[in-house]
Amino acid sequence: MTWVQDQLDDETLFPSKIGVPFPKNFMSVAKTILKRLFRVYAHIYHQHFDSVMQLQEEAHLNTSFKHFIFFVQEFNLIDRRELAPLQELIEKLGSKDR
Repeated sequence: MTWVQDQLDDETLFPSKIGVPFPKNFMSVAKTILKRLFRVYAHIYHQHFDSVMQLQEEAHLNTSFKHFIFFVQEFNLIDRRELAPLQELIEKLGSKDR
């Protein structure tokens, strides 16, 4: 997570001033960030979901993950193979909107 924050804080990767162009490797860096964030979600679901349920935060986690997945799928930012560990959950969360 520190690495992700460092990337987001890097003005050469994520310029905050209008008119400053994004670097040529922006899409590659963004995809790597999102892939790593997906792995955090996967870890939480696989290793800490009991704690999430005890804290009654399941709905918040699911909503956050759902928005994340819809975004990365809409713009094809994470390879489908990378999503495989949570594919069943992704399908369930997606089917609730249909």
